[in-house]
This record gives sequence, structure tokens and C-alpha cells, in this order.
Amino acid sequence: MKLPEFIQKPLFRRLALVPLAVLLLVAGVLFVVPTNALGATVNRGPVSLDVRGTGTLESVQEVPLAFKVGGRILELPLDEGSPISKGQVLGRLDPNDLQEQLAVAQAARGAAQAGIGKAQADMEQARATQQRAHSDFERVKRLQAEGILSRADLDAAQERLKITDATVQAVGAAGTQARSGESQAKGTEALQRLAFEEGRLLSPVDGLLTRRLREPGNIVGAGTPVLTVVSTRKLWVRAWVDETSLGALRVGQLAQVELRSHPGQVFPGRVDRIGRQADRQTHELLVDVELLQLPAGFAVGQRADVRIGVAGKTDALRVPNAYFDRKNSTCAVKKGGRIHQVDVKPGFAGSDFVEIQAGLQPGDQVLRSLEEGKALPSLRRVQVKGEL
Repeated sequence: MKLPEFIQKPLFRRLALVPLAVLLLVAGVLFVVPTNALGATVNRGPVSLDVRGTGTLESVQEVPLAFKVGGRILELPLDEGSPISKGQVLGRLDPNDLQEQLAVAQAARGAAQAGIGKAQADMEQARATQQRAHSDFERVKRLQAEGILSRADLDAAQERLKITDATVQAVGAAGTQARSGESQAKGTEALQRLAFEEGRLLSPVDGLLTRRLREPGNIVGAGTPVLTVVSTRKLWVRAWVDETSLGALRVGQLAQVELRSHPGQVFPGRVDRIGRQADRQTHELLVDVELLQLPAGFAVGQRADVRIGVAGKTDALRVPNAYFDRKNSTCAVKKGGRIHQVDVKPGFAGSDFVEIQAGLQPGDQVLRSLEEGKALPSLRRVQVKGEL
């Protein structure tokens, strides 16, 4: 049969081929050109619901160190950041200055002892004079009664006796003062001797020297802070967490700590203390998480992030949260090189993973779009650009 003349024209033939080309292009896009996606392997592992917070690394015990007596610092051998041991010598005072102070204290004690000796000699002399005055008074009193001496002689003898009594009292008070001065001088000498023998700073803890507040050559008074040390017996992160987490937190819960100085490394921790005073502006409260393992290098006061596991399962079939469609309870799965939407039964939902109770098997590869929140088209070929 002969076709109509207009169909036989070349232009009509070219136009008739356009829909066919479009269909072939669409088919190529759907079934030949792959869609890029991110992938993750379904596996077994812990599914944990976490409380998260950010804080600073602190020591439970921070100790300022000071000399017990004043003097010139001779040496401070360690720099900031140096590890220290309990009982280690961290500083010394100049022994020459201490020797001079000890010599002054010894001289003061010697003068006090000399004062005691003089007071004792004066007391012996005063008592002897008092005894003679007393004997003279009794003799004059007897002779005046016999009419041999006058009343004026008796009054004079009595006055001499009163003077000797007052002298004995004054010498006794001087002796008491001298003994008190000796006791004080002995105490000062003992303190200066101790300072001379122990004019040094000893570390009270095992830990780190964190601050040098004075330098060799400085003159310091007794009790003036010179160094600051911290104990490494217990270090914790004082982390701020949202107040809504308070009901789930318990002392002893295990945690993970990531220090900003060690990105990507996770250190084990444990909740040691839970604050009960929330900030009225941020509505956060402090939780102290003890580090159970210390890194090789750290600094007190540095920032850290904590994750406290408050609930979960230790062994569950799981997929990352980003690969699970909560609205439809489905996962995009790679099968035969193509995308298939698979119905799944979710279980416990954690902070990073969700438990899958049915619908997937270990080793399945779940997928998600490179664009956040965008669904992957079913049955399209897929090319995995990154895998978790």
C-alpha cells in the first residue's frame, strides 16, 4: 500500500522520530545513568540514647603552694606543664637569707637568756637586801619598845622594808618578762631553723605544675602563692547539658569524652556528679564526667565534648538514623545495582542509630541521597560515592 504523500516527506519523518528519542532518553536516564548516593552497611552493634554536652577539663584538686616563711627564691626548677610527684621539691629559698634570719633569732634568744640571768642575779640581791631590811625592822621595833630608839627610827626602818619589798616585786616582774621573751625567742629560732632546714616547696600531690606565679630572685613573704599544681588522680569534664536530660542522668553512667586537642579520639568516662542548679538563662546544668583514661597530652581548662549513654542496647541490628525514613518506616537498599525501598520494623531509637527488628539483614547496604532530606528514586541505578 502506498503511503500518503505528506507522510513520505522528510520533514514529517524527522518530526515523528522526536517522541521516540525522548522516550529513549528518559529510559536511559532511568535505567542506564546511575544516581549518586551515600551508603552504609547494616551491622550489629550498640544502639545508645545519649545526653550530650560541652565543657572544660578540670582537676578535682588544685593547690596553690607558698613558702612558710619569707625570703628570696633561689630556684624553681620546673616549668609550667611539667609532671610532678608527691613529695618532689619544686622550689627553694636562698639559704644565705635564711641563715641571717636564723642568726638574728639566735641572737634574740641569747639576749633573752642573758636577761633571765640578770633578773635572777638581781632577784638574789633584792631578796638579800629585803632580808636585811626585815631583820633591821624587827631589831628597831624591839629597841623602840624598850625606849632606846625613837618612833622616827621605827618609821624609817619600816620604810626601808617597804622599798625592798617593792624592789623584789619589780625584779620578779622583770624575770617573768625575761622568761616570756626567751620563750618567744625560742619559738622564733625554731621557726627560722625549720625554714633554714626546710626552706623549700614540696608537692602535695601527683600531677602537673600548671602555673608559676613567681620567678627565682623574687622576694616573697610567708604564705605568698608561688606555684599552682593540680592532681591527676582524678580529672573530669565539667559539661553543660540541657535541663531536660536531668531525669535520665544517673551517677555511674558510662560516657565518651572527646577532647578538642585530640579530634576523632574518644576516651572513656563515667558520670561522677550531677549538678542541681540550672542556669536561669541557658537552662543548662553542670554534669561532672570523670576521665577513666588520660591522653598523652592535655591541658587543664581545655574544651571537651561528652556523650553520656542513658539508655540503649548493647547488641542490635542497626542502621544510622540518617538512612532510616521514620515517616514511612522504610530504608533505601541497594539490590542488583539499583535502589529498592524496603519496609522495615524499627526497634529502639538511639542518638546515632536505630534498631531494625525486621526487613534487613547484616551486610545489606542502605542508601541515602547526597542532598539532605531528599528521597532516592526507586529502581534507579545507583553509584555509591561514600560509605559509612
